[in-house]
Amino acid sequence: MTEPATILLSRVNGHGSSTSGQNSCLDLTDGNGRRFVLHIPHLLEGDFLSRFEAAAMHAAEVRCSPSNADVVSAVLAQQTSFVMADDGTLILRTKTRSGVDIDISFDEGTVGRLHAMLDARPVTR
Repeated sequence: MTEPATILLSRVNGHGSSTSGQNSCLDLTDGNGRRFVLHIPHLLEGDFLSRFEAAAMHAAEVRCSPSNADVVSAVLAQQTSFVMADDGTLILRTKTRSGVDIDISFDEGTVGRLHAMLDARPVTR
């Protein structure tokens, strides 16, 4: 089996979101000095972060060395909460241990379905 292509990162220049707000963006520089932006759709953020964490820990295990705590802890969720934006958009906000906020916005259809499910639940006391 051939080794997959590898992008060697030399620097993380910054992070943010796309102008449409549908993607989280990482501004990166590779080992050859080329700059690029990695777009991560909001629907895939949790999956991306958990796989990134798992990959970092697995790589450390294979090379028989401790994992880079900064890399692993950067993506670990510390606190998750719901937030209502000024425009009424419902946002699931996850604060990572590195201090980065990851916001996942819900469209009106998703909020409507969530509202209907909560209304359908019987009231327990």
